Amino acid sequence: YTLKKMDFLGAENICGQNALRLTSRGSAIIAELLRMSDNIPEVFLPQEQIKDPEQLRYAPVLFDFHYLREPEEYEKKINDSLQLLDLDQDFQENHGDILERFYSIFESIWKYQNDLAKYVDDVNNGFYIQHSLDNILQDTEGKQLLCEALYLYGVMLLTMEERIPGYIRERMLVALYRQFGQATLVNIDEVCKLCRNTGYIPGVKKPKNHPEALFSRFAPDPEFVRLVIGRLQTDDIYLMANSFPNPDHRSTRLAGQASMLYVILFFSPQILSKQKATMREIVDKHFNDNWVIATYMGKVVDLSVEWAPYPAAKAALDNVLTSSFVQQLNDANTRMCRTALEDLKKFLVEGVLTQEYLLDNMNLLMNCMRGCNVSLRWRLMHRRTEVEALRKIVYSTMPAEDIVTLLLNTSQLEYILKEMIQELLDTKDSAWSAGKEAAAERMTELSEYFTGEKALTRVKRDDHMIRWFAGLAEQVRGLDLEEEHATATGRKIQGIIAALEDVEQFEAVDTNLQIKSYLNEARDIFRQMIRTVNIKNEMMHVLENISDLSYAWETLDDYLQVFHNRIRDDPTSVVLLRATFLKTASILDVPLVRIMLIDSPDEVSVAEYYSSELVEFVRKVLEIIPKSVFEVLSKIVTIQTHQLMDIPIRFEAKDLKDYAQLDDRLEMAKLTHQVSVFTEGVLVMEKTLLGVIQVDPRQILEEGLRRELVRQIAKAMHVNLSFHSFNGEEVKNSLSSLAHTLDGLKKSIEYLQDYISIAGLKIYQQELSRVVNYNTEQEANRYLKKKTFDSTSRFQSRAIPIPRYQITVDKSTGINTGAVNFMGQVMSAILHVTDTTRTVYAPESSAWFISPAPDQKQGPVVESCGIRTFALLEKAIGVIGIRGLDRLLAFRCVYEFNSFLKFYVADVNPFRTLLEQVREALFPEYRTISNPGKVYSNAMKKVEKLMLPLLKIIRRIGQTQLVRRQIANLLQFECQLDAFQLYQSLGAFDRGLMNDVRNHYRNPDKYPYPDPATGNPLLFETTALLEACGMDDPLHKIYVTCNPLEGLPQLLFLFLLTYLPKFEYDSNFGALVRTKEKYPVDGFPMVAGLSCLLKQFHPSTTKQLLSYLGQFVKCSLQTALQDCDTSSKTVDTPKEVVNTLIFMDQLCQYAGMPRSVVYAFVPPYIFDSIKISK
Repeated sequence: YTLKKMDFLGAENICGQNALRLTSRGSAIIAELLRMSDNIPEVFLPQEQIKDPEQLRYAPVLFDFHYLREPEEYEKKINDSLQLLDLDQDFQENHGDILERFYSIFESIWKYQNDLAKYVDDVNNGFYIQHSLDNILQDTEGKQLLCEALYLYGVMLLTMEERIPGYIRERMLVALYRQFGQATLVNIDEVCKLCRNTGYIPGVKKPKNHPEALFSRFAPDPEFVRLVIGRLQTDDIYLMANSFPNPDHRSTRLAGQASMLYVILFFSPQILSKQKATMREIVDKHFNDNWVIATYMGKVVDLSVEWAPYPAAKAALDNVLTSSFVQQLNDANTRMCRTALEDLKKFLVEGVLTQEYLLDNMNLLMNCMRGCNVSLRWRLMHRRTEVEALRKIVYSTMPAEDIVTLLLNTSQLEYILKEMIQELLDTKDSAWSAGKEAAAERMTELSEYFTGEKALTRVKRDDHMIRWFAGLAEQVRGLDLEEEHATATGRKIQGIIAALEDVEQFEAVDTNLQIKSYLNEARDIFRQMIRTVNIKNEMMHVLENISDLSYAWETLDDYLQVFHNRIRDDPTSVVLLRATFLKTASILDVPLVRIMLIDSPDEVSVAEYYSSELVEFVRKVLEIIPKSVFEVLSKIVTIQTHQLMDIPIRFEAKDLKDYAQLDDRLEMAKLTHQVSVFTEGVLVMEKTLLGVIQVDPRQILEEGLRRELVRQIAKAMHVNLSFHSFNGEEVKNSLSSLAHTLDGLKKSIEYLQDYISIAGLKIYQQELSRVVNYNTEQEANRYLKKKTFDSTSRFQSRAIPIPRYQITVDKSTGINTGAVNFMGQVMSAILHVTDTTRTVYAPESSAWFISPAPDQKQGPVVESCGIRTFALLEKAIGVIGIRGLDRLLAFRCVYEFNSFLKFYVADVNPFRTLLEQVREALFPEYRTISNPGKVYSNAMKKVEKLMLPLLKIIRRIGQTQLVRRQIANLLQFECQLDAFQLYQSLGAFDRGLMNDVRNHYRNPDKYPYPDPATGNPLLFETTALLEACGMDDPLHKIYVTCNPLEGLPQLLFLFLLTYLPKFEYDSNFGALVRTKEKYPVDGFPMVAGLSCLLKQFHPSTTKQLLSYLGQFVKCSLQTALQDCDTSSKTVDTPKEVVNTLIFMDQLCQYAGMPRSVVYAFVPPYIFDSIKISK
């Protein structure tokens, strides 16, 4: 057998190596398929499953295979719409890479079946000399590999159909086809045929002829399928009889190939439908006492449901699947489980399982483990039956708690036995040598004893006994431990033991108690040597087969609540879980065994995937501990904050009892002890290697605490920052509530750190930062073309996931801000309370006020948002949250600038001729024009429809930048308070760096530029620090770059002529305010918006605009003077002139321009005449 095995899998055997390579590829493809199915882009999911509303907008550019019938019509529909074109480009930029990976896995499945078909054809055509399908299926390894190769192909199809449904596959392939074309995707036709929608939807009744219709698309050779089914039907291809010799355990012994048979039968549906005799034979052998089985990686299948559409299969199964028979099976399994629990209870008593006990009772222990695993398997599988009547029978006798107890205790016994047997195997050679030497010495000493020459011996010399014992000593020294001689060695030792018992009949021995004691010791040594011989390496292999739990990988999730209840009631039971986690690691054996044999490069990737799944299961089981800890901590914080009084520095002795509050402190001590008990259970676990990942219990505990902390932070922020009316009072109340909640969480984790030795405050700050940054990142996707999804986010983590909560629109108010998460809600709330259409910004107060316009009934002036609001905001979401809000506003600002550029191209360009005429009419700007009123009014009337859209963009930019400046001031103030040294050093470094940059432009050779393009991160990192500390001015930044826009100064000039007359100067606010309530504009936001807009273009644009404004002022004043009789009246400066001069003055302040720039267009004495000069 060994020779044949080496022959077929030997490096020189091409046939065996190709088969092995094929099966290893199949396992790798399935692992990648499972990995990718966990990362399906949300945009491809059904509409009701999409959580991110941003993804819904891609629906018009996603098509199924109907597209392939008339692609020109679909493309025309997209090309006719500029919006759809942008959407299509946006989709391709964001999803192109992930779609290529999905196509790669679909193509890999097709290539796999193609290579399998070619391999079978090559065997049939005699390409592999001396090999045919018949003789390969006679070879042990050969038949295993061929059966596995076909089985894996079937598993790929079923997994693809279940995890990536047909409607998703079609839309993915069409999207990729539209992006790359048929020329790039060589096998697109075959892949489309493979992946075409079958109509199957997971969780819904299967369509007719499913899945055999899918299996027939690229069906393997029917003769090959027939031979494989015949081999699985009749043979024990994995030679499991040694692991499960009991006839009652036949279904468990053949479970692996029964699963393979279930899948492969779909390649030959006529057997399922018509061949009753064959199906009866299959059911009687493989499914006579089990109708719920596990396929690849624990996928559970109920045959009574899956085989219902097939007459022959259903009839064969109905013969055994009756209520009375199921009741018998259930009762027998219940008795078996009870017996197993009793046996485990006896074996797991401390002190029972010693090496001597193990060696003496090996068969008993192995049979116990077989019984435990067989009964556990049947119970775990059949609790998943989909037939209600049968489920009631299975559920009636054994509660889930007892099943978990059986699992835990079985795992613990297996773990102990494996450790002991492995230790015996490791020390086998040394123990054998020591025993053999000791036995030989005993025989030699006995030989010398009968010489009569030893001191203190009173025995006559017996030459016969001397020679006999000396011969035994030589015989003992000649014993061989090698496994091929083990049987002969064991018989020799038994012969020696029998001889030593016989020699006691001699009078010289029988009458000497010392000799008899010596012989007893020698026999004990020989018995120990026999036990050592019986310990073989194959015992570990048998033990691994018996303890396999890969079949339960899917069903174990059903018992998470039972695990949680058990841990909550008895935290010390966590110790037993380590053995269970190690037992679940058998999941790795299924995909890796062939990959490791061929030394495939996919080994690391596959092992990492399944190991990460195991670790995730460990986290899910243990997550109850941090949840319980935080439940207790919330009670502790409540006592600390609401019940315990602050103790003054001095108080009278009579008040000591009142301040002691002994009952409250006792309760807090009990709760603290409860926390330590919860965490102690995890900390006593040892480090465990699950696959290729080492699980550190301390790390698991910390990750669990972080996960729970993140969940509570995210939930608190979502609940408290979900606004309804967005008025100032609601915003302040919500921020106060959030600040109180987060302060409690902070105190909780700080209180905990001393009892479990973790950096609580550091963890809190890190996770708060991660939650805020993640939500900022996701909210920013609204404004970005290249979006950041969870799979590419550096803040999202599988170990410590950040939950996503969907913002719901309040139907009572009907306000829909379009926010994705709480950060968007905060931004919307701040923008609402600083809305330029209803508030007035007062720069001296750094606040926004609600003030009635002059045409309204006069009422009180109320602060809508100011320094106190931002201080409360900082207290609620912290400096990190404030910084995240600033980033969001920056993205919004860029979005508005891009909207302006699109607006200019689409709406303003048609007016280029008009703007050119305005430029010519006003040229040169230093002179006054004739009849200015007519020129200005005619131009304004012609561009009137452009004004309102332009106003909306400018006021949004201005509002955003004023809020950002307020945030920068707040961050800078906080930095000066909390990190003064950082503030000073960063300021000095910034000034030094700017000097170096200026010196570079003066002398490039001497002073090199820290160019980020060369990999120097100095400028980027310094800028990030400056922004985080509020040491930047958002109004002076460049947000977009573009080519010069023709006519921009003229358009902005006409814009100002349109809206400046709608203002008047209010000395109380120190700003221009609207004259009527209906005007949707405020002075300072318009100034800030225009200043920032002009900053994006060449300074000549700003100077050109100022020259037009200066010309307007001079023309207006000249007209006013000409219309007035100077001898009888005093000239009043026209309101529009005053507003223009005030605007120019404020524009200089916000743009950082010196007054001298304005004086070049408006003489200083004109400013002095209206008394606004500084």
